[in-house]
This record gives sequence, structure tokens and C-alpha cells, in this order.
Amino acid sequence: MGGDGLAGFLDPVAFSWVILLLLLLGTLLLTIGSAVWMLLQPDEPELDTTPLVDDAVRRDREAAALLRRRLDADAGRTDTTAPELR
Repeated sequence: MGGDGLAGFLDPVAFSWVILLLLLLGTLLLTIGSAVWMLLQPDEPELDTTPLVDDAVRRDREAAALLRRRLDADAGRTDTTAPELR
């Protein structure tokens, strides 16, 4: 085992200003590109989502009411003759 093996392991690639400059230019280009892309994105969606949100809220409230009625039926606080509670 010679001393040269460890030195080759610690410095596997010779330093190059060209490679460093290319990496920095690539990073700069990607940074500028992503900033421009973010600026061009719309702040709000183009279509109105109010009906979708209202429908989702209505379904969630109906599901919560059914769950509440089922829990009341399980606890004996309400009548269990409704078909959805069985």
C-alpha cells in the first residue's frame, strides 16, 4: 500500500474553471427561468370553482349529519327505525 492511493481517492477529479463556470451558468439560468415561470402563473384559477366547493361542503355536511344520527342511534338517544341508521 503506497501513499498515492489515498491522494487519488481524496482528489478524484481535477479542478476546472470551465466546469465550475458551466455549473454556475446553469444554476443562474434555472433560477431566472423558474422566477419568470412563477411570475407568469395566474394567481387565481381561470374557472369558477364556487359550485364545486358548495357541492363538496353540502356532501360533507350531509355525511356529518348521518354520522351524528348513527352515533345518536348507537347511544340510544334517537329512534333507529330509519333505514340509513341500521
